[in-house]
Amino acid sequence: MKKIFTLISMAMVAMSMNAQEIWTTASLTFAEVEGQQVLQDMTKSVNTTANLKKVPTVYNLPDGAQPTEDVVRAEATVVLQLEDCVFTGVTENVTLTGVSTPNSETQPKDIWKLNGADNVKLNETNLGEQCLVPFDNQYIVASNGNPGLEAFEYYFTNTDPKVVGPRYYETFWTLGCGSLPLKGCYYKFSVKTTGTLIIGFFLNKNLANNNLILLDGATKAPVAQDKIEISAFRQNCNYEGEKRGEEAPVSTHAVPYTLDENYLISSQYEQFATDKNRPLYGYLMFDTEADKDYYMFSPKSQMGVYGFYFQAAGTGIDAVKTVANKVNAPMYNLAGQQVDNNFKGIAIQNGRKVIVK
Repeated sequence: MKKIFTLISMAMVAMSMNAQEIWTTASLTFAEVEGQQVLQDMTKSVNTTANLKKVPTVYNLPDGAQPTEDVVRAEATVVLQLEDCVFTGVTENVTLTGVSTPNSETQPKDIWKLNGADNVKLNETNLGEQCLVPFDNQYIVASNGNPGLEAFEYYFTNTDPKVVGPRYYETFWTLGCGSLPLKGCYYKFSVKTTGTLIIGFFLNKNLANNNLILLDGATKAPVAQDKIEISAFRQNCNYEGEKRGEEAPVSTHAVPYTLDENYLISSQYEQFATDKNRPLYGYLMFDTEADKDYYMFSPKSQMGVYGFYFQAAGTGIDAVKTVANKVNAPMYNLAGQQVDNNFKGIAIQNGRKVIVK
């Protein structure tokens, strides 16, 4: 028998307020420091990953030349002290830990930023009926530092005596590596109990190459694709509205996306195959296990977070489901097509959004 979890809507807040936990970036504080907006809710600590090394001298090379990776790895004998810059978002059952390991000489304003114009906020104005959780705020994102396992830093000069760097040869996180990310930008969600977690996220363009990874912290393996639900939109992408049958297509309609065998974003829409160079904004949803960490990141791209919503199993979901009544009422997918009992994903039933598993 399928479990139906009703998603948050403003009309249901009063019924299950105690069960719903929401955190957004609106609770973070940025302040001007020497003319730059810098995150204040941030702690720093030295990253102790073993293979963070740097070359102790500056290479002097002909114009256009750089040292090879083999040379840099062999001559990087000094410990490279990079800092993990961390913010947290805490509710009763979930702790979000955002980690960024910026490169040397990164400006404070570039460690963490709030981005996102009004037209990419995850709110009812932009999403209408597809607004699963109202994140009426900007997303936080790190400027540099992709998730990785090791890094080797070097500097060089050419004919021009100006020193160029820092530059890096790195081993980035890849599918099958069997490790958690050790440096770079990633988001850890520590969950105390079973329930449903919905994350508002941003994934940068070039979706043909940018994986979206949700890692099980215990097994260090990605959560199976069929356990993850994605509802999202891509900026200025009118055809997704057209495919939904909208009379006046808009650029911010959320539609279902999936993850393929390589954890790349996949879509049912034909145009997506030739039009992947747009940022993606939306919701990532999955059921959690108790006392487990989950890591979300993109190994090759920027990824940001608007916030998260959590509802513990058995604390309000059943009550909301009863109030919805008529569990056997017709269900429709987000394209407005009626679906049967074999359907899995986000659906509309009794005028409310549900996840059917």
